[in-house]
Amino acid sequence: MPVVLSESLLGRRVVVRYRRPECDAHPPLSDVVGELIAFTGDGKATIAARRGLVHIPLSDIVLARPIAYDRGQILALELTASRGWRPATELMRDGWLYRLDRGWTGRANSVLPAQPPSRPLGEMLDQARAAYTAEGLELQIQIPLGARDQLDVDLARRGFLLARPTAVMTRRIDPPGPTRSVRSSRGPEVEVALGNEPTDDWLAAYHYRGEQLPSYAVELLRRHDNVRFAAAWSAGRVVAVARGAVDDGWLGVTAVEVDSGFRRQGIAHRLMAALTDWGQSAAAHHCYLQVDLANSAALALYERLGFTEHHRYHYRIAPRLQ
Repeated sequence: MPVVLSESLLGRRVVVRYRRPECDAHPPLSDVVGELIAFTGDGKATIAARRGLVHIPLSDIVLARPIAYDRGQILALELTASRGWRPATELMRDGWLYRLDRGWTGRANSVLPAQPPSRPLGEMLDQARAAYTAEGLELQIQIPLGARDQLDVDLARRGFLLARPTAVMTRRIDPPGPTRSVRSSRGPEVEVALGNEPTDDWLAAYHYRGEQLPSYAVELLRRHDNVRFAAAWSAGRVVAVARGAVDDGWLGVTAVEVDSGFRRQGIAHRLMAALTDWGQSAAAHHCYLQVDLANSAALALYERLGFTEHHRYHYRIAPRLQ
């Protein structure tokens, strides 16, 4: 447990015990839980807690440590993320959110267990399997770790296979006061433009898992009432794209792709900056994105941009019926 806070904890949820400044305070120590968002020039740490911003002199801190987000916070963010990536069909059954959209992406074609099983698990799985089989889809269940760990164990015992471990990373948008800054490397001349619709050039530049997009994927990308499509242009062509959508005060960034010949030149940073500026104008106060844990380059990039891990999830895929 570190005695003092450091910049490595910026953006993390922390618990801090500190001396109360009042004379003869009882008790003499106080605790605060929240997000560490800044260090100020006068030697204080700023923490966004439920009661508002708390400014604590570093010299008064006795103990501090990072802590995990609780179950409710994890599920709330997952439900917000579902609103940012909207499938053609959504059904809430017995506290489980069914998402179905012809198989394009796990997020749009999986069950999100917003509530623990309200009936025997076997019955709920049979009902879910029937719904997905009717659409020609395999049953896969998204497991937010830290919120549905027992369900994960139960599904593993039933032979459900683990797939696609993913990190959900978050960052506060424009915290007050000075904080860690990230500089993009000097790259080629690039112009970043935002649009309400994905242009043909935007669509040609985005490949999900290396494949061209089917028409229903384009429909999913557009299916939002507060969305922007960012494109970076260089020498007359689109060399990078990203999508942003705002829900519940959160900017969700998805569909990020940079042309292989333009990577490591700061272009992704410029896309993120443009989307963040727009998100802030749309009343977003935090940003989230999902990163495959196998994509070490992307994880490193977003850490440099000030993102920290909120939680992880993976999928459990139903075994084939014999």
